[in-house]
Parts: sequence; C-alpha cells; structure tokens
Amino acid sequence: MEKVALIGGSGISDSPGFKDLEWKQFGTGIYRGPNADGIVYYQERSDGVVFIPRHGVSERRYGPAQTQYAANIVAAKMLGASVVIATSAVGSLHRDRIPLESLVVPDDFNDETGRDDNLFGFGMVVHANPRPAFSPELRHILIEEAKKGRYFRKVVEQGTYICIPGDRFGTTAEGKKRAKYAHIVGMTACPEAALAIQAGLHYAVAAFPVDYDLDANHEGQTLQVMGRLSQPNRVPAYIERVIERAKIFAADTPLLPQLKGNIIPIKNVHQIENENLRAIAQELMEKYCQ
Repeated sequence: MEKVALIGGSGISDSPGFKDLEWKQFGTGIYRGPNADGIVYYQERSDGVVFIPRHGVSERRYGPAQTQYAANIVAAKMLGASVVIATSAVGSLHRDRIPLESLVVPDDFNDETGRDDNLFGFGMVVHANPRPAFSPELRHILIEEAKKGRYFRKVVEQGTYICIPGDRFGTTAEGKKRAKYAHIVGMTACPEAALAIQAGLHYAVAAFPVDYDLDANHEGQTLQVMGRLSQPNRVPAYIERVIERAKIFAADTPLLPQLKGNIIPIKNVHQIENENLRAIAQELMEKYCQ
C-alpha cells in the first residue's frame, strides 16, 4: 500500500487524527549538519498515513537552519510514501492580497538558503528540473478541499514561496526586496521540495500566513494566529479532508515529469554506501531509465 506522508508541525501534531499515537524512530544513516543524528521521529496511523515533525521532537529539536531535511525525505520514502503533503507557517509579503489565516498553495519557489539540495551527493546524478516546482495534482487537491469549508479567510491558488536561511526573520530592507519577486516568505520549503523530487515523491506545500513579514514576532500576534489555525475545525479538519483525497492519488501516482530524461544511471548501485539511498536509486533507475 502506497502511503501519504505529512511533514510539518503546528496544526498537524495537534490534530485528533494523530493524538496519542506512538512515536517511532527511523534511522536513515544520513548525517547532514553539525548536530544531525540521522534519526527521524514519526507517527503512523492504521490507514497508512505517516506524520513526520519537520523539526524533530522536543528532546531533539532542530531549528530551520539545521533541520534534517534529507533525512526526513528519505524516511518518508522508505516508510512507503509516494506523496508528501508539507505544511509551512509563512509570512505574507503582500498585506493587501494575502491576509493572515489564509491558505496559500505556492506553484513556485525561490531558494535563498544555500542549503545542500542534492539527495545523493555521490554515485547517482539526478538533474531534477523543478518545472513544475510542486506537484500539480497535489496542489489541485489542496486548493479544491480548501474551498469546501470555512477553514481559511482566503484561498490563494498560486504564488512564489521565497525560502530564507533562518533562523532569524528578515530585515526591513530584505522584506521590501523579497516582496518584489515573491508572495510569501518561509524557512522550510527548500531544500525539502527539491529533495522530494529527487526521491521520486510527489510534493506540495500548504502554506499558512501567520504574520506580515515585518511584524513577525513569536511572542505576539504570530502565536495567536497559529493558535487559531490549530483549532480542530481549521487546519486539522482541512488536513483530514486532504488526506482522504491524497490517499486515492497515492494509490496510482504518475511518473514525475521533473525526472524524465534527467537521471544519469549508475552501473553499480552498490557504490552508494547508504542502504536507503541505494534502494531509492535502484527504484529511480527502474522507473526512469528504461
């Protein structure tokens, strides 16, 4: 059974759908970052839905700049997911068009992070072409399900997500610059989106504006907005509807256009030392290099 993976935080971890589920660990063997241990915490429901807290758990929590992005994606893949729905709290760069407590389903990203977005690093060469940057099928699900309820103040069907290094917020000058070529600003979509494509996963982001960029303050309005969005009838209810549609899609996912013709196969897959990456590489070659 192909599974659905959710990668995110507030609004999902608080969801009744995951409450009191056992926390498990998956050792990926991928150590990227000074404090990385390669261990991914996750919860799995009986219907095959996996929740991965992007930043780890309280006893082992990573900020956006040090999050184990590659390990999270590899864990999702090896646990059986074919699609990934990501959630992201973001800042709106356009107060007049994107109000707080909206849903934005970005169709493109701009990566300012400088983070490593190469999944394999050695052996397998994947020249992923992120056009489209996110799965159109998953974006359609996110948009259509949002329109069926009163979960958000507004549904914004497209936009550019600019990903900044973190963990600090942007300066006034940075905010003004970014508003010229992006719609929302966050810290986590990159390299997550690119890594998901390289793993052969359909991936899309449900972004929730919780501040207006220049007023970002986790001790003030931002936390209040996040609290309202986390109420059972808001993001948790919306995510449950998305899950049901995503499970149907996961059962028969098409090949990723971003990978077609863009993989240079490796003659000896055992050159890839990490067993999880080796398994992913083998699957990619069988699907895309015939």
